[in-house]
This record gives sequence, C-alpha cells and structure tokens, in this order.
Amino acid sequence: MAFSFLCLLWAVVGSLWIIRQPRYSPPSTPGDYGLAWESLTLATEDGVSIAGWLIRHPRPSGVLILLHGFGTGKADLLDVAHAFHERTPYHLVLIDLRGHGESGGRRISFGHREVLDIQAILAFLESDSALKELPVFCYGISMGGAIAVLAAVRFEQIRAVVADSAYADLGKAIAGALRMTYHIPRFFIGQLVIWGTQARLGCRLLNLSPVRQIRKIAPRGVLIIHGMEDRTVPPDAADALFRAAGNPKELWLVPDAEHVASFYKDQEAYLQHVAGFLSHVLR
Repeated sequence: MAFSFLCLLWAVVGSLWIIRQPRYSPPSTPGDYGLAWESLTLATEDGVSIAGWLIRHPRPSGVLILLHGFGTGKADLLDVAHAFHERTPYHLVLIDLRGHGESGGRRISFGHREVLDIQAILAFLESDSALKELPVFCYGISMGGAIAVLAAVRFEQIRAVVADSAYADLGKAIAGALRMTYHIPRFFIGQLVIWGTQARLGCRLLNLSPVRQIRKIAPRGVLIIHGMEDRTVPPDAADALFRAAGNPKELWLVPDAEHVASFYKDQEAYLQHVAGFLSHVLR
C-alpha cells in the first residue's frame, strides 16, 4: 500500500513539473532590435488570453508565425525574428503560448490545447484586410516546432512548416528531459511521470507526437532543421520526422550545432535554407 501511494504521489508531482513551468518574461521587445511592432492580445476559443507581437514588413509575401520552445517565451525568438525581418519578405507574428510568458492558461499541453492559440492567430489574420490574403507559414523551435506540425495538420491555412530541433515522440522527449535533468530512468520511475502527464492532459501522448501526425501535412511543405550535436533532442528525431513526412519536404542536419543552436552556428546558411524553402513552397 505504501509503495502504491508513493508511486501515485510521484506521478502527481512529476507530471506537475512537466505541465507547469516558471514564467519567463524578459523585458526585451522588438523595439530593442530597432523593429516597429504592434502588441497583440488574442482570445482563444476556450477563453485563454494570448499575448503577442506583430512585426509588419513593408513588402510582404506572406505571414510567418514564430513559436518558442518549452518554458521560454516570444522574446526568446527576437534574434531570429530580427534576421527574418531583415532578410525575408514576411510579416512576423510572435506569441507566448499558453502557460508561458504574458499569456494566460495554467497548463502546458504540448499542442493539445495550444492549437487553439494558433487558431486565434489565424482568426486575427483573417480579420485584418492587409493580412487576410497573404499565405501563412509556421516556424517553431523545439516544442514550438512540434506544435507547428500539429497546428498545420489541423489548419490547412498553414502552407508550410519549419521545425527546428523538434522532438518526434513526446513520451521519449519527456523521458529524455527527466534523464538529463534528474538522472531518472524511464523505467519505472520516469514512466510514472509520463502516465501522470497523460492523465492530466486527458489525451494520449501518442496523439501529440509529431511523428504520428506529420504525414497529414502533405502536399504542403515541411522543412526539418536539427543540430547534429543536440543532446536534448537527439538528431534521430529529425530523421524519424523526415521519413514520416510527405512531399515536399527537406531535412537539414547542421554539423556541430546543439539544441536550437543551428541559427547561431551559421546565420547566413540558416536564412538561406528557410527563405529558399518557403519561396519554393510558394512557387
């Protein structure tokens, strides 16, 4: 009885760490990079307030939605956003996903409810006469890349996805985080946290694993970027996503790059890959 109680307690406590992270809200804004920006406050279908920024381009060819990773926020993408604004012809939308930054929501659900955050962005774009006719693309890093895949599966308005350092299997990603952070093996202790997380979300983690969904994006495009030295999400996740995706698709493995560090390893090559792929999709 005592053992069963301890197992249950660990599943509850461990899963709580997974779905709730300290809020990361640095004071940085696009203005710190010399960019003109508009503050966004969007309401989701389930009543969550989503905070975001819109950075307009003077000669846009589309709209690029940028999604951050686990436990971070929209400010984490300002370096990338600045480079995209300077070198690519897209309006940029950055948001704090629910449970992060300045947005509402108490839980991180790895795409289960975050797709509603993306839906709120799409509704906003549709309501703006200067934005509604433009093609929409989605870019994400780490968890944001996985959510970008799930959102594109659900919303056909998203013409292409760029996923950088995305995990393929959510259960493996959680087990890997527990192993790296606390040296906890998946069997048996780590698996309790995975089961607890699944119970809290009310959704099978397999359904939130991009490798199970990514094929449904075709014939829209997918670009997968991954660092070869990524120890947080090993590069075999990128191989699995690429194999599972339909065409058009592209895989770029970046030598010597660690987790979400490919942009900083070679910014010129990074911009060329992303801009080239999105231009190819438009053609």
